[in-house]
Amino acid sequence: MALQFRIITPMRTALQAAVTSIQLPAKAGEMEILPGHADMITAVANGELTYKPEGEEARSLFVGGGFLQVESESVLLVTDTALVASEIDPTAVETAIERARAALRNSATVLDREEQTFLAAQLAKQLAMLEFTRKKHTLA
Repeated sequence: MALQFRIITPMRTALQAAVTSIQLPAKAGEMEILPGHADMITAVANGELTYKPEGEEARSLFVGGGFLQVESESVLLVTDTALVASEIDPTAVETAIERARAALRNSATVLDREEQTFLAAQLAKQLAMLEFTRKKHTLA
């Protein structure tokens, strides 16, 4: 029996597939969803999500946090980012990391706490994306 898995972002449906397993970075740690999993909602962290389409090899993509809902044999991930390695430009990510670091260093007294928290979250996401991209390029 397969799970019906959908990943949606504000811009698109990034994935819709029948899968036999999903491994993802939850806020509480790595987790795996298999057919028959208990219903739940959990927060997802930045990182690599791996899924196995029915009758195919496992695939992976980078997700930028969000929320996962498991209900019966249906799984929905709502995230702001869902990209395969080929959609990520490592140079652009490195540039974004340096800009975020510089902004945090140089304007700590100018930015309010909310803006600093937002920049720190963006930096963490970019660092996770760069790690995912490097891992995928090393394996290729």
